[in-house]
Amino acid sequence: FMPVIKSLAEHQVDPVTGTPYHVVKGHDVLRATIFGSKQSSLPLNDPQLVQSTLEQICPSPNESWKKHVIIEGNSFPSAGPDADNSFRVQRQRDWIEMTPEQIATSEVALNHPTNLYQFYDAFSPYVDIKFIVLHRPYLDTIASKMDWDEGPEGHSHVISGFLLLLSRFLMGHLYGAAPDAAVAGGGGSAPLWTIVCADKLSSKEYDTQQQAVAAQEHVLSYLANFLGWPQQSCPKCFNGWHESDKTSPEERMGEKTTKILMDKVNALEGIWPPRRREDDLPEQQCRM
Repeated sequence: FMPVIKSLAEHQVDPVTGTPYHVVKGHDVLRATIFGSKQSSLPLNDPQLVQSTLEQICPSPNESWKKHVIIEGNSFPSAGPDADNSFRVQRQRDWIEMTPEQIATSEVALNHPTNLYQFYDAFSPYVDIKFIVLHRPYLDTIASKMDWDEGPEGHSHVISGFLLLLSRFLMGHLYGAAPDAAVAGGGGSAPLWTIVCADKLSSKEYDTQQQAVAAQEHVLSYLANFLGWPQQSCPKCFNGWHESDKTSPEERMGEKTTKILMDKVNALEGIWPPRRREDDLPEQQCRM
């Protein structure tokens, strides 16, 4: 979904200066700070690391009038069990032996692939931060990587723990500073995050292609408003969006496994997907 957000950002023009936004998807310095680097062992909230990162990602004084947008993202949890990556904390095999509650309160899991609490607390005083939560239906998520974590049941165990972890962060951080408040030193609050339902963007959910396009346009308009961006329409933003052509999770995992996993789904009722009153579009009513 990041390419869609990038396209929407590149479509923006500052109405005051008439200048297009400067957009970066995946800033190497910021990404290394958030997720880790093989060149550094400093914690995410180390004051010197935060200062150094801000100096490298923020515009120079002669460009401070221009809107700068950096887009970052990742899956929670992220990467396969044997992946070679630079995360400060790697995906753990023993998570499949823990309960979802134990995973959600584990210091290791709280820092994989990054510590959201530390990131927000360290950087929100200096820059505007917004989170867009991309939700995929639970069974689709499990079926897409059903050979991970020793099979669908183990994988669902880990995913449930991280959904619990993420829900607690999000519901504990409903509001943040209003756009530009961090930079201007002003007050006010605005929603810190919003949710996008991946399935609601798929043409499979609608009777006609026109209905699917309308749903995508609704979501783009809402996101632009949420982000405080002036241009709410973007006809080509979904040009790079690829819908899944896989069969249903039930067909891939089998009836017996699917029935077992439904108990996991029911256990997360009221926890995931997270809901906030501002997210009232039909396209934001995610199915678990």
